[in-house]
Amino acid sequence: MLDEGGDVVLLRRDGEPLRLSKAREAEQEVDTLQALAQLIAASLDDEVCDRLAARLGEPFPWIGLLPPQRQREFVAEFLRTARACASVRRFDRLTSMLHAWKATAEAYADPHLTPDGSDLDYLDTEESADDPRTTS
Repeated sequence: MLDEGGDVVLLRRDGEPLRLSKAREAEQEVDTLQALAQLIAASLDDEVCDRLAARLGEPFPWIGLLPPQRQREFVAEFLRTARACASVRRFDRLTSMLHAWKATAEAYADPHLTPDGSDLDYLDTEESADDPRTTS
């Protein structure tokens, strides 16, 4: 199947499925992602960020909970992080960044806070908290 241009997916009972593909094709995919990230980032201004944020509401509906300025910040950080990840061919940071922004949107959704989030406090450094399920 690999010789015919397709990937082979190995389904495993004891773990995640594995995908086998030709290295050249995987490299071409990453090169294409990198080029797209560079192209999009080069074309950004506030107006484009606003339109992009509106369109990203489809795959990431939680963006609508962020105030407009935070939506622009999300788009800029998303593209900056995507470019960096594509350049090193690792996308873990992009996934972490998406989770962090989704958590920010959840904070803005709290009905006890002001709609513009002016009463939210941002931490300068990351802090750990005990898991409430395991502390007594």
